[in-house]
Amino acid sequence: MSRIIKPESLHLQAYNIIKKSIMEGEYKPSERVVEARVASKLGISRGPVREAIRMLIQDGLLIYNDGFVRVYKPTVQDVIDIFECRESLEVLAIRLAIKNISKEEKEQLATNIKETKEAMNRGVVVELGQLDQQFHAMIIQASKNKQLMELLEVIKTKIHYMRNSMIKGEFYPTFVEEHECIVKILHEGNEEEAVKVMSLHIKKGLEGVLLHLDNN
Repeated sequence: MSRIIKPESLHLQAYNIIKKSIMEGEYKPSERVVEARVASKLGISRGPVREAIRMLIQDGLLIYNDGFVRVYKPTVQDVIDIFECRESLEVLAIRLAIKNISKEEKEQLATNIKETKEAMNRGVVVELGQLDQQFHAMIIQASKNKQLMELLEVIKTKIHYMRNSMIKGEFYPTFVEEHECIVKILHEGNEEEAVKVMSLHIKKGLEGVLLHLDNN
């Protein structure tokens, strides 16, 4: 775990460090997070750590259970619930992006597709995960709807955590082709087709996760 290096906003620094540790698997699902122990590792008092833990409980990455703070352990139903919410919100995002996406944003998506193909050919799973997140974030950004962005930020964090803690970042082979199809439809401005493809894309992602869980 990193240590605090700046004097300002200690609770935000602690929040970011603990969150990164959870997302990268340094803390395991259901593992206890002990306030005093974290404060000692970070070299700060318990107050900022307590506030950081409160923020992470709000994010859903930590839970208060049986008198202890533990790392969130998703159930299969949790995964289904999150993907259902994600599907509804990202379908709205693609509808709005069709109307609001800029030329520059379209070019950024094309660059993302190119880099994703290269990462797929090299088999770099970590980079694929980052590019996948970036792709969806670009479309959400192109919606120009700030409330939608905020709602999806919470879901994005949980999806990333679930991928790391439950399926180890694996991707189904056709996801790049589906991203390409989405970009093509965005260029064409076909709203209904974009909605259909995005909905199927999210559903297929869920099926891939559940299949992996069934095999473990």
